[in-house]
Amino acid sequence: MSLPDIIDSKRICVITDDQKAVLSFPAEKIGSNEIAFLMKNCDELRLAIPWNTISRLGLNRFRFYGENSIPVDFKKNGVSAEEKAWFIRNLVMGKIAIEDIVYPGRIFVEEAKEGGVLERPGFGEASLDVARMLGFIPASVYSNLMTPSGEIANVEYAVRFADEHNLPVIKIKDLIFYRLKNEKLVERAVEATLPTKFYGVFKAVGYKTPIGEIIALVKGEVSEGETLVRIHSECLTGDVFHSLRCDCGDQLENALKIIDKAGKGVLIYMRGHEGRGIGLINKLMAYRLQEEGKDTVEANIELGFPPDLRSYGISAQILMDLGVKNIVLMTNNPLKIEELKKYDFNVKRMEIEVEPSSENLDYLRTKKEKMGHLICRINL
Repeated sequence: MSLPDIIDSKRICVITDDQKAVLSFPAEKIGSNEIAFLMKNCDELRLAIPWNTISRLGLNRFRFYGENSIPVDFKKNGVSAEEKAWFIRNLVMGKIAIEDIVYPGRIFVEEAKEGGVLERPGFGEASLDVARMLGFIPASVYSNLMTPSGEIANVEYAVRFADEHNLPVIKIKDLIFYRLKNEKLVERAVEATLPTKFYGVFKAVGYKTPIGEIIALVKGEVSEGETLVRIHSECLTGDVFHSLRCDCGDQLENALKIIDKAGKGVLIYMRGHEGRGIGLINKLMAYRLQEEGKDTVEANIELGFPPDLRSYGISAQILMDLGVKNIVLMTNNPLKIEELKKYDFNVKRMEIEVEPSSENLDYLRTKKEKMGHLICRINL
């Protein structure tokens, strides 16, 4: 049975990765029965919608809670399943006035990537893909499936649960495979030779993507054996002006030197990732907030953004297009490793730490303590 045949617009869907499972249903059609079923068998309700929808609805005026969710409720809403369903349906269709929303509430609005699992291989993105494949707007309600004892359900339990309740089961890996087979988010546009002043000669490959034009610098035969890879987030202040507020420029230079010395590797320069996805002007506004005492995570949240808007599915598709299979990833960010593995790459990590300075010490400490970056060699 093909993936589209599995998806059913009238039944809650079970979505699994390698470790756990969620229950999901399109937000546009959610009713009291679906809400009641989720509340009985899951933890809190999550409403996955793209960032542009969050912004358009004005929800980003409320603060993010934890990583990337905003807890809201309808001002006149009770606790019944029908009232929750009504609020969610009308919220995603733009029929709820911002002044009628209570914050904090019990429904967690979560930022999910518009491109679905091809942009980020998460449960929110998989839920959006399912809603879209059913012909609904890209917005879904989902929740972590729980066991009767209150533990997060594993995949084995989820499969038994789905069989008992006659629910379709979709694996995120199968969804990724299906979409990669039938569509593509990146287009190779041009190749050219790029001689550099300090790092030797590269093949520059330009790609058109939903988040902008991306360049991959390629050296050697990268489709064979292990390949050094650096996925570098655009940072004008660090990469061009050598700002001391961050370690970006030093990481970029070190990665290019390592690839040049090895004679083989790929550096993907991810435009659209400025300020962890918030853009240049907002990054400068975050700098100002940091000067007033906030750390880099607190500054993003104060500006109405989650701590990190980046994702690495676009990079994964570029690596696939280049024929890369076995990756030695130069990174301190475990999120990059986890995401690339979900696209079926073999991934090893190479640390890429730089010596801290008085100007970026607090920044590095925040990345380590609040964002889980693997900055271990330097005593912060």
